[in-house]
Amino acid sequence: MAFRFRLQTVLDHRHHLEDLAFNVFAQMQKVQQQCELHIAWLGDELTRARLDLAGREQQGMPAKDFILANEYVTVLRLQVMREQARLPVLKAQTEQARQKLVEATKKRKVLESLRATHRADYDREELLQEQRLLDEVAVGSFARRNLS
Repeated sequence: MAFRFRLQTVLDHRHHLEDLAFNVFAQMQKVQQQCELHIAWLGDELTRARLDLAGREQQGMPAKDFILANEYVTVLRLQVMREQARLPVLKAQTEQARQKLVEATKKRKVLESLRATHRADYDREELLQEQRLLDEVAVGSFARRNLS
């Protein structure tokens, strides 16, 4: 009879839950990284726009162009502030997803260790039965030799 782990369906389910938790964690990490990249890009663009505005202001520019360039700098600054305010929330969500992944992994590993224990018990029992069978054969062989 082959080894059969009675809780295999539960273990399979825990594998599935761990995969789901990993996917959620990966998605949250990706969103967080995109936000950080967006903040970096906005910061670079804001610096470039301010330098451009300062350079064009010294050269002399029409008031209409100055107002538009100044509004662009203001919009960039506001977008940076909005993204920077969003980043801690994303970090907290990523950490929460990581904690769920760690918990799912722990639960799966507990069942895998239980399975390994059951497998070792099964193998030990199979070995004992085999030894008993060999002992019976040896005793029967010895008894037949002594009876004859």
